[in-house]
Amino acid sequence: MNTAQLKVISWSAALVFGAGLALYVGNYLMHKPQLEQRVAPATITGALSKVPNVEKKAEDIVAYDRVNEALYKYNWTAKPPPKPAPIIAPVPEGPKGPIPVAQLLKVLLYKTDSVDDSGTTADARAVIKYLAPAQVKLKEPTVVKHVGDSLDDPWQGITVAAITKEGVRFKFADANRPEELLVPGEFERRLDMEWLAKNPGSGGMLRPKEIAIGRGPNYNTAPERTVELRPGEFTIGTEDIDDWAENYDVYLNQIEAGKHRDPTTGKYDGIALTSVPANSVAAAHGVQEGDVIKSINGQLVNTKQEAIAYIKQNKDKFDVWEVVIESKGKEKTIVYKVPKKH
Repeated sequence: MNTAQLKVISWSAALVFGAGLALYVGNYLMHKPQLEQRVAPATITGALSKVPNVEKKAEDIVAYDRVNEALYKYNWTAKPPPKPAPIIAPVPEGPKGPIPVAQLLKVLLYKTDSVDDSGTTADARAVIKYLAPAQVKLKEPTVVKHVGDSLDDPWQGITVAAITKEGVRFKFADANRPEELLVPGEFERRLDMEWLAKNPGSGGMLRPKEIAIGRGPNYNTAPERTVELRPGEFTIGTEDIDDWAENYDVYLNQIEAGKHRDPTTGKYDGIALTSVPANSVAAAHGVQEGDVIKSINGQLVNTKQEAIAYIKQNKDKFDVWEVVIESKGKEKTIVYKVPKKH
C-alpha cells in the first residue's frame, strides 16, 4: 500500500465520521423540544408499578467455619489429618560427669582403726560435708561415712573405698575411672583415736569449738602489718588491729552489703558484698565485690549486724577465724590468724 492509497482511505474515513456527526446534531435540533420535556411523575409511577417484585436470593457467601474446616482441619483430599504423635515426657538426666569428688564434698575429719589383712581399716569412718554443687537434698549436709558406704542421692555411683592414714579414697561405678583421694584441709581438724577416746559420745560428728593451732618459737613476734602467707590465709598485723579499732566505723562504711538469697530455695543464706572498693581494707584481706559471706567459724550469718555481733562476742575466744565465702559460684575459705598481745 502506497502513500496515495493511505491518503484516500484517511480522507474517506474523515468524511464518513463528519457526516455521521452532522446527522446526529441535525436530528437533536429537530427533536429538541420533545427531548427537553420532563416526564410526569404519574407516568414514572405507573411504569414502576408494572415491574414484578424480585425474590430475595440467599447470599453466595460460604460461612467462615466451613472454610476454616476445609483449609485447616482437612487436607485438600477432604480427609481428616493424621493423629498427632504421642508426646513422650523427657527423661530427666542424671548428673553428668566425670566431676571430681573435691567439687562435690570436703572431708572435715576422719579416723583410722586397726588394719585388717586386706590393708583396710576395719572401723574407719570419715565426716564429710556436701558442697552446694553436689545438690544433695539432705536436711544436714554433714554426714558420717564408713568404708563401703555410697554417697547420697544423686551420687550413689561413688563409694568410700578406703580410709587410711593418707586420707579417704573414693571409687566409682565406672571401673575405668581411677580412684580419688581426699584429705581434710589445713585448718580442718583431723579426728584421731586419741580425740575419740576423750570424746566417746561424739560419734565422730562433733568438732572442738576451739581450734588449737600449734605455736612456733616466733609466735610472739607478730608482724606489724597484715601478711598474706598464701592465697586465702592471712596473719593480721598488730598495727592493723589497732588501726581497725580506732577507725572501725570508717572501714565498715567502705563496704556496701545486703542479704543474699539462695536462687534455688529463695531463703537467705549469707551476706552479699555489693560494693568493695579496690583500695579498701576488705579488698586487701581477700574479699571482693560480688562475694557472699556464708559463715564465720561455722556460725551462719545473713547480715553485717549478725557478723559484727558474733565477732564482738567471741573476739577473745578465737585466734584463728575461718570465713566461708562463695565467690563466682564456688565456695572458698579465707583464714585469718590474729596474734595475741602478751
